[in-house]
Amino acid sequence: MITKLRRKQRIDSIPNDVRIHKHQFGRWIYLLLLFGFFTWIGDLFIGPMLRLQADGLVVADRVSIAVPFPAQVIDVAIEPGSKVKAGDVLARVNSVELTQDIASLTARNADLLIKRVDIERRTRIAEAVMPLARDRAGQAETALKTIRDVRKRGDISLAIWTHALQERFTSTERVAELEAELHMAKTSVTAADAAIGDSLTALEELRLAYNHGVVTAPDDGIVGLSAARPGDVLTVGEPIMALYRSKPYVLAYLETGTLYTVSTGDEVRLSDGFTQTKGWISEVLPVADQLPEEFRKAFQPRGRSQVVRIDIAKDATFPLFSQVFVSGMGWLAQGTKETIPGR
Repeated sequence: MITKLRRKQRIDSIPNDVRIHKHQFGRWIYLLLLFGFFTWIGDLFIGPMLRLQADGLVVADRVSIAVPFPAQVIDVAIEPGSKVKAGDVLARVNSVELTQDIASLTARNADLLIKRVDIERRTRIAEAVMPLARDRAGQAETALKTIRDVRKRGDISLAIWTHALQERFTSTERVAELEAELHMAKTSVTAADAAIGDSLTALEELRLAYNHGVVTAPDDGIVGLSAARPGDVLTVGEPIMALYRSKPYVLAYLETGTLYTVSTGDEVRLSDGFTQTKGWISEVLPVADQLPEEFRKAFQPRGRSQVVRIDIAKDATFPLFSQVFVSGMGWLAQGTKETIPGR
């Protein structure tokens, strides 16, 4: 039995589906990612102007180990990269030229000593003969006066008078010769002593420089990776190896034209990735230098940055010549002053 007719659905009428409201997490995540991207872009360009961010290189004072004479390397006692202490034997060299110089100076010193001994011998002889010569000259003068008085009366022949004159001249001349010889002897001894002293000093310096061919470390440090090999012939001043002192530090390259300044004593953070430590600015050098090749960014001209020296904490384990990142201890470098242009 039909109680109600069902209304026929019109063809041009479609019922609307009710939308189900879902959580909009995806939109928020997208907005956060977009905000983070633009924040990163802004920090990339503006961040270095507001806070300390710089690249640095762990270095140490370099000491060139060389000899001041031509030499041939006989033996190298240490391996590159080894730690050494002051006085440790680094290498052994041989120098024929320096050995000959030492032998020549030794022979010259011996000749000077022989000459000085001869001068002293002649001085002692002159000093011993001088009283006799003066006494002879005095007696000759007295005899000449006596003969002169007698000769006035005509009792002395011409031969005796001539002999008396000759004796006085000879004795006086001998005294003058002895006095001149003593004076020259004193001057010669002084000159010989000075020459012997110079010769001994030069000989001692040569022996000290040569040190029997043993080259030792002048200070504690680390031996560089490049070193001469046995058999190499070195010219004057050519290094055998390089020694880096045991106290490393960081040379940082700071951007110029920033809104902050750094000064001696500021504390910074040093990092090479996972390893971090503290450092302190020990010197702000009044010079700018080009960035090393390892610090250059792609498609960026090679600029100049101000150089800063940073002392590293004692417990730091950064290897020598490693690259580190230098940053402040906060948004702005701790201990620095913000400078606003125009104020």
